[in-house]
Amino acid sequence: MKKLFTFSMLTVFTFSFGQKLFIVKSDEKFGIINESGVEVIPPKYNAINEFDEMHANWAKVELENLYGFVDKSGKIVVEPKYQTIENYNEYNEGWAMVVKDGKYGFINEAGKEIVPPTFDKIGRFGEYAKEWILVESQGLKGFIDREGNTVVPVKYVEVSKFDDVRKNWALVKSRKEKLGFIDKTGKEVIPVIYDNIEAFVKNKKKTTEVATAD
Repeated sequence: MKKLFTFSMLTVFTFSFGQKLFIVKSDEKFGIINESGVEVIPPKYNAINEFDEMHANWAKVELENLYGFVDKSGKIVVEPKYQTIENYNEYNEGWAMVVKDGKYGFINEAGKEIVPPTFDKIGRFGEYAKEWILVESQGLKGFIDREGNTVVPVKYVEVSKFDDVRKNWALVKSRKEKLGFIDKTGKEVIPVIYDNIEAFVKNKKKTTEVATAD
């Protein structure tokens, strides 16, 4: 049996029984033992963070440059498969952004993928709509909501801010360079079929709106 050398006598946490755990290091790998010297987590990780630092009762671990979480019993609750795991609650309550194979998504507090990491870019809630976040994949854009549901399909090459042209509407452009509008329910209120759409113009004598389609 390999001899374990304590990397740090840093107390990771204390059981209700008063038992403490310690991070240990052996052959450049990290694990956790209890104060009786029993391995709770074998020294197999490249790094182990403190418990409760990012999530209650969990510790972030690194294995061959990929990250996941273990709980205080040593059970893997999130497989070390992500290139990055950001802090919880930075984007949405109970969500943590993850990156896998260069793609972005989110896991929830149970460690499940609430938004699979399939997007090239992800914005922030409130940038376009309070309850929506802009996502992008292969140059196309759409929106998801705070439940992780797709509310606007990822199919537009451009999406303007709501209210820029008309209140509660956003101008969108398709891959065919056609223009239209979506509203704040995600519905296409003006079909995306026009080559050009000019803003409403008001003056003393008239109000005009110009739209041109093939």
